[in-house]
Amino acid sequence: MIVVKRIISLTLALSFLVMSVTGLMLFIVPKGKVAYWANWQMFGLTKTQYGDIHITSMFLFLTVTVWHIYYNWKPLLNYLRDNAKRITFFKKELLIALSLNATFVAGTLVGVQPFQSVLDINADIKAYWEREYGSPPYGHAEESSLASFSRRIGVDIETAIRLLKEKNIAVDSKEQTLLDISKQNNITPKIIFDIIRAKQTSDNDDKIDFLGRRTLGELAGMNKINLKKSIDFLEKKGVKAASDTRMKKAATALDITPYQLYEKLKTL
Repeated sequence: MIVVKRIISLTLALSFLVMSVTGLMLFIVPKGKVAYWANWQMFGLTKTQYGDIHITSMFLFLTVTVWHIYYNWKPLLNYLRDNAKRITFFKKELLIALSLNATFVAGTLVGVQPFQSVLDINADIKAYWEREYGSPPYGHAEESSLASFSRRIGVDIETAIRLLKEKNIAVDSKEQTLLDISKQNNITPKIIFDIIRAKQTSDNDDKIDFLGRRTLGELAGMNKINLKKSIDFLEKKGVKAASDTRMKKAATALDITPYQLYEKLKTL
């Protein structure tokens, strides 16, 4: 029995340590879209791997915690006994413990200091990674096939393949995802994008820049989109819009490119 108690106590301590380390890593990792786009790693592990270890360690921690409570049930009850040896939930120690936990939960939800400072630091770290590595042109771009990705950023697929092969990047098929190509060549999806993007035609760059600077009203005046339907569409997506709203601002709010937004609005 003593050996089992020691094993449980040591397992509890070690699983808590693993949870703390992985929790700290998850605190400083980039946002998912940035981490997957840049194939972010620290100490040889990715964001996903840190998250997976954190989850499984949590279940181990919870399991041994139940055992620990079972083997220490009597001492725990003694913490709740008053001078008359009666169990009470108004012991000073218990009330302080509950107050501390409640303060942390409530303070975090309300956003008061110093809890908000911790969240602000977390946001600043993630913003740093995004500036360092950049963001994909749209969500989960790394999971798109090369053909789909090239089409969405306005590059001919044959041109994209040629540009990659000029950089000695192997491409087996246009249906390969950017993630598969990056793993095959030991690079990041962002590098693939940079290679293709760097050689995009100036006409396409001009088109994207043109769309980004234009307002909804201007595009409607050119008979490119329906102004009312476009505003209604954006409002339903949670984006406050008006005739003077610029395409770049609206597209950024939706986490897509101005060209992608235009392609959607012109079909309304």
